[in-house]
Parts: sequence; C-alpha cells; structure tokens
Amino acid sequence: MRDELKIGFIGAGDVNFGGGEGPWDHASRLERLGGVRVVGVADPDTGRAKAQLAKREGPMYRDARVYADHRTMLAEAKPDAVWIGVPPNAHGTAEVGKDIELACVRAGVPIFVEKPLSSARPERVRKVAEKVSEADVVTSVGYMFRYARAIDAIKAIIDETDGGAKAFLARYDCAYSEIRKREWWDVRASGGPIVEQATHFVDLARYLIGDVDIESIKALSIGGGDPAGRLLDVPVLADGTRCGADVPPEFAAARVTAAVWRFANGAVGSLTHGTLLHRKKYETELEVWGDGLRIALLDPYGDCRALVRRPHSEDAEEMAFSDDDPYLTEDEAFLDAVRTGDRSRIRSPYGDALKTFELTWAITDAAAA
Repeated sequence: MRDELKIGFIGAGDVNFGGGEGPWDHASRLERLGGVRVVGVADPDTGRAKAQLAKREGPMYRDARVYADHRTMLAEAKPDAVWIGVPPNAHGTAEVGKDIELACVRAGVPIFVEKPLSSARPERVRKVAEKVSEADVVTSVGYMFRYARAIDAIKAIIDETDGGAKAFLARYDCAYSEIRKREWWDVRASGGPIVEQATHFVDLARYLIGDVDIESIKALSIGGGDPAGRLLDVPVLADGTRCGADVPPEFAAARVTAAVWRFANGAVGSLTHGTLLHRKKYETELEVWGDGLRIALLDPYGDCRALVRRPHSEDAEEMAFSDDDPYLTEDEAFLDAVRTGDRSRIRSPYGDALKTFELTWAITDAAAA
C-alpha cells in the first residue's frame, strides 16, 4: 500500500477546483482526505492553472507544477493518479489532443474522469473504452449519486420490496440564466443537455432499476431552433454576445426533452429534462414506484431528502441527507482503489459509465427523430 500518492489534475476549471454553477471541487475534497501530493496541473490556459494554485495553500501543493500539455505532465511529473475535468468536447476520443484518457492509461496511470465521457458519438468513445479495458488500470467516472447515502437507502428499500421497482420517474429542470459557457448551448460541443446534464439521472435509472431496452425508447423534444424554444433570459457573454446566438438552429441545445422506456426487467421509466428556469436554482427530483411503494427523492443537489411510503401504509416517512457529500465519498473510494488495488468500492468504472453514455445518446437520438 502506498501512503502518499502523487496526483495530477488535467483541467484547471470549476470541476477540479470549484466555482461555477455546481458543487464540484475535487481539490478541496482531496485536501480534506489528505495523503496526496499534487505534482502537476495541466491546462492549455496556464495562466488559469497558476491562478488556481495561487489560491491554494498547504503541503499538498508544495511540488505542484503547471503544464500546458497533459502529456508533458505525465512524462515529467509521473503522477500515481489523475483527475480529468475538462469540457466534453476536449476528451474521450482517440483524436490527438483529445485522447487524454488513452494517454493516461498508456502510461499506466489510474484515471478519475468527470462525466460525460465525451461529446462525441458513442461509436468513437467505445474505441477508447476498449483500450481502457485492455490497460486494466483503476478507473472511476464521476457519477457521484451512486455514492450518496440517499441512494443507498433507496436501493435497500427497493431490494426489500416484494416485486421490486415498477416505475422510475425523473424530472430535471435546469436554471439557464447564469450558464455562460458557449459550448453548453451548442450540442456539437456539449453533446446536448441529456448527454451533458441529465446523465446523472439516466445513470441513477440504471443503478437503481437496471439496464434499459434501448429499442423501447420513445422521446420528444422542443429544440433550441423551434418557435416554442425561444427563451427570455439567455445570458450575455462579456463580449456582448448572447449565448447560443451564433449556433445554427439544428445544433442549438434542446429546451425540453421527454422520454419513456422499458427496463430489461419489465419496469418502465421516464425522464423529463428542461432548460427553462431563471437565475441559478435548479429543480430536480425523482420517484420510484413499486407494489405499495412510493419513494420521492427531492432536491438531491441541495437539501437532499427522501419521502418514503411503504407497503400497507398511507404514511410517508421523511429521511434527511443534507449533510452528505457524495463527491467526497467517490474521491475517497478512488484513492483507496489506487492505493490498495481493490476496486470493489468503485461504483462507476469506465466500462459501466459507457453504458450510461450510450443510453443518454439513445434518448437524444430518439428525441431528434
């Protein structure tokens, strides 16, 4: 077992260092966990990388160097593990420069990859997944809800309910007013809101209920170029450009997507995703139904709680989980696997995450048909 691990970050943005519209921040979680030493931060924008390090203190960063290219960092700093937190269109394929995962596993370096696996089509990402599997290094993909105590509780209740789950219903309404990222509004760069954002709930459908019969998927959407897709509060960038204004209509991110499907075990599922709310707060929830069972998971990104009505009862029990930090737990599980070689605590290895990625694209394609 290795005590102190040398780690590297690929990407000096919000995912690895915090900020933006989400609760991500792997660096701060790793500071809390300890036992690691940052030896490199790779980002083409070296100024941003230096600024991130300038805000960090403590012995964890004493040997940290900034690199413009991840390949140089791998060769010179020789990290024991890396966190890949870059835009969807910057990784996940075999294309030179976007082959970050391949460069790492060829060097024998374990990888933690933030979702989505890429913005590219699944057929291109499958080739990467094959090489990752052949390399047999430790991998983890950032589907943090798999590590949430709320999901552990829901999964246990489903397992103890006669007949299991019969239906999965997910609703995710994103607040778009503050999303000042050009790529988010362009499906060529992001993959679209199901691939990039609703992927967390698609993954929970698989994790809680099981795999989906891809042929059963039916979906509809309101496209960004549709008359009904006009939005009132689209943010303006620093250069005065309104987000998405230069995106051809056929590549504009969908405003609403509604999908239904059948699971391989016979249960049914649905997902409705919207890009409709103003300001910053999202509204997210999901439900699981069974024989006599209704579970509602409310505000899983914030004041997380579950309402549970069990068989033979009309009362709903409330379970609170607002003090949980699944991001911390997933980072701890990855570190433990790298140190010990025991991968049993990793709940979303690369190969399994590929199945979620393929499902998000199947929903996206069904909605566009």
